[in-house]
Amino acid sequence: MNVMLSEGQRELMRSKGTMLGRILIGLLFFYTGLGIVINDPQNTVMFYDSLGIPMASMLVWAVIVLKLGAGGALIAGYRVGVAAGALILFTLLATLIAHMDINDVNLFKNLAIVGGLMYVMAYGAGEGWSIR
Repeated sequence: MNVMLSEGQRELMRSKGTMLGRILIGLLFFYTGLGIVINDPQNTVMFYDSLGIPMASMLVWAVIVLKLGAGGALIAGYRVGVAAGALILFTLLATLIAHMDINDVNLFKNLAIVGGLMYVMAYGAGEGWSIR
């Protein structure tokens, strides 16, 4: 059984797969940013406070803006390198602050997300739908 992609299939993945991948990663951040707003930002403030994060009530709004803005930019295909770079920094900081336990699945999930964002930076918006 041959599981390798042909060159044509690889090229399709490089173009359309890149576009779909950046949209899916963008949805993750956009949806979770929207979730903070819908489910009352005060809940997230209390979580940040429990981690000892200073100025949590102001920081939560910066996180919301970052997740909605950069996530939306990835979805739209607008300035994807800048958006991905900002989300890489955010995800690494979140990992260092809240997910450094080797038994925490979020540690590895976040590292995988950073890897995906690095691909977005390397390949750009991909062919297809985007605001350039």
